[in-house]
Amino acid sequence: MNASRYARQLGGTVLFSGVSEDKIRAWLIRAEVTVAEYEIGEYLFTRNDKDVRLGILLRGAAEVRRESADGVMHMSVLNRNDLFGAASLFGNDHPYVTDIRCIKRVRVMIISEDALLELLSESKTVLRNYLSYLNSRIRFLNRRLDAFSKNTVTARVMTFLSGEAIDRVVCVGSMTKLSEALCVSRATLYRALESLESTHKIRRSGKEIILLEDM
Repeated sequence: MNASRYARQLGGTVLFSGVSEDKIRAWLIRAEVTVAEYEIGEYLFTRNDKDVRLGILLRGAAEVRRESADGVMHMSVLNRNDLFGAASLFGNDHPYVTDIRCIKRVRVMIISEDALLELLSESKTVLRNYLSYLNSRIRFLNRRLDAFSKNTVTARVMTFLSGEAIDRVVCVGSMTKLSEALCVSRATLYRALESLESTHKIRRSGKEIILLEDM
């Protein structure tokens, strides 16, 4: 492993924010971490996996999805420097609740539970970053639950968009995946978006949805 190369990149992740390159490099040299590559269509994690570990996406993109007999629910997309697998750590139940499938060629760093625990015990900065990351994931899930608790599809869509927006803009890569994430048909989703647009709550521009009104 090229510890210096990866130390530079890890400094740009939420986990190592505020940690010097020298400290990251020293940890990489002695820690139980591995780097692996995956091709498009391969799975990083599945719900059948037994090993618990934290992953950092170094290159490429992968999709977090929930697969069942009823179909696939698309949850989110992981990109460079994103973390994954945190829900599998430090628990006694089944480690994974989603599947992670590569949508581009991917390189990942895998950190064992013991290596992460050692890191968290050594660095208050990393511990604070990790807790902040977990807090953001809880808030993300709460927004999803809030969206699904709405009585109407239009309200559900608006709540979902509000939770996903960055500076009032939501980039929608695929209407099919958005409809699956909301558990509605494409036709129902389009009707809800048309209703929101006609009441001047949103404006659509290509693959972007601009929020004109706060929830």
